[in-house]
Formats: sequence, structure tokens, C-alpha cells
Amino acid sequence: MGDIAIQFVRSALATAAPDDVRRLLDGVPPRSARVPVGKASELARSVWALTGDELFGLGPRPVPLGTFRMIAMGVVHAPDLRTALERAVAFASITTGFTRTGLVVAGGTCRVEFAADEGVVEEPFALELVLAFAHRFLAWLTGQRIVLSHLDLPFAEPGHSAEYERIFGVAASFHAPVAAFGFDARYLDAPVVRDEPALEAFLRDSPMDLIEHRDHGDTTADRVRKVLERGEPGPAARSADDVAARLAISAQHMRRLLRREGTSFHEIREDVLRAIAVAGLESGRESVDGLSRRLGFSEPSAFRRAFARWVGIPPGEYRRQALDRRRRAPVVTTAPATHSQANRSPTTR
Repeated sequence: MGDIAIQFVRSALATAAPDDVRRLLDGVPPRSARVPVGKASELARSVWALTGDELFGLGPRPVPLGTFRMIAMGVVHAPDLRTALERAVAFASITTGFTRTGLVVAGGTCRVEFAADEGVVEEPFALELVLAFAHRFLAWLTGQRIVLSHLDLPFAEPGHSAEYERIFGVAASFHAPVAAFGFDARYLDAPVVRDEPALEAFLRDSPMDLIEHRDHGDTTADRVRKVLERGEPGPAARSADDVAARLAISAQHMRRLLRREGTSFHEIREDVLRAIAVAGLESGRESVDGLSRRLGFSEPSAFRRAFARWVGIPPGEYRRQALDRRRRAPVVTTAPATHSQANRSPTTR
């Protein structure tokens, strides 16, 4: 299980009241730069319940709960990706406020664009959200990775711009006329392999799968992360030589490739360890010593020191706080939209 940058979480909470922000971020260490996807999914569902809006109140106009379900149900029966995209673009332009959503196929490239009416303010996070959800849902529909050729964003480069390559598998271009991503048009012939029962299961876990799914590319960092996340021994016991051997390359070459991608073996291993540790403690199903063994630490004290360095408090205290939050947390459910909700005329902001 992975994690996401705290900047995206704070953007999702932009319209929440200060008291709600404090409550929802309870348990996220103040110095934490990343949030486990399980926690991020929980926060998203809570903000949906608070705002009644699937774009968290940040879109060009309100998007009632159940809109994504309605769009998904309308495309899951399409025979291929081209038909699914044509339907999704038509639905999205009507329901999301991005009225100039479009599909352009030219020169062997398919380009999906999202834009609101002229003069309507487009919040960067709302655009990030629809682009990421669209890309990942299309990949889920076809059961394959859709490698993007480009990602265009119509705003200035933010401080967390390095995250885009991690999310989309491609570096972003900024100050573009409209938000868009593109891919090889040959994907358009791919059959839709999901059915309605599979979609129901997908929607029950939403937005977990949309946040967590990251099978978008084959960078060296992705491959290293996958080796560290799977199998024995745990990530802490994996050396660069061991992982490189699994990838059938030398450790020196692996380090050189990672440097070109702006990361390192140590940084990736730390990210994986932190994400697994936080998720394990949040679940409350294993002891600190048991988690330390699963992660591959030579002794529990080494794990305790590492965890305190990552999040600022010892793992035992984090686990106690997580259990206390779970006891106190209200149950939040997101019901499917009713017919009246789905057809409500939104108000342009």
C-alpha cells in the first residue's frame, strides 16, 4: 500500500471548516510529508459527506454524490475504449462543470481535455483530480496500463510538481491552454473487460482503488518499489545489491538510473517502509514487535528509532492514538445518488 503527498490532502480539505480540518487530520503527524492511501481514502469519503460534492466543493459547479457512479454505469457496457471515452466525455461535460471536456484524435495520439466555460475559475486540485481519476478509471476499464505521452496543466508549476510523474507516469507541462492528457491512439481499440458486478465492487471501495492504483509506467523507481513491497525478507533487510539482482541489473546501474529519475534506493526504501509501517499500525492488527519483524528490521529498537524519525512519535504511541481515533470516529457512508440528485440542475459558481 502506498501513500500520497500531504499537499493533495490539504487541497481536498480547502473548503472544510477549520474545526473539521483539525478533526479529519487528527492522527496525521504535523511534520508528515505523506499520507497512507487508506487514510487519504477515508479523508476523501469524509469530505464527500461534509460537502455533498464529489469534487470537494472545488469544481466549476457542485457535483452531487453519485455522479461518478452514473458516469461509470454509462460507460462500463461500452464495447471498447473509444466508445467508453466518447460516452464519458459527453457525460462529464454535462455533469461536472467542465463544459468544454473533449476528445481529440489526431496524428496517432488521443487527447482528453477538461476545461470549464471561459471566465470560470478552475481550481488546480479539481483539475488534478479529474485528470487522475479519468486516467486510472480508463486503465481499470480495459484491464491494462495506459502509458501517457503527455500531461498539460493550465496553471503555474507548484512546489509539489515532482509528484505528477509519480501519479501519471509522465512529467507535466505547465501554463497550458487547457488541462489534458494524451496517449497512443492504438489504445482506443482495447476492449472494455469489466462488467457491472465488477464495477459495483470497484465503487464500494471508491476512492481507494483510484488513489492507490499506480500501474502507469515502468520506471526504475516503480520496479524497485514493487520488489521492496512484495515478498521476503521485509524491505528493511533488502540491500541495493539484492534488489538490483532481482531486476537483472547491477547495483551501480540501478543507482545511476534512479539518479536520472530524481530519487535514490534509500529514499524509495524509506518511503515503502514508512507507508507499510503506518498502514500496519493504523490497522491495529499486529504488535510493534511483529510489525518490526515483518518489515525486516534486525531488532525492534531499530524500527522504533526509524519510525520516530519518520513521523515524530514512537510507533507504540502512534498505534495507541490510531486505536483511540477508530473508537471515537463516526461511521461515514456515501449513498448512491437518487434519481432526483443525479438530475438536479447544478448552480454555476
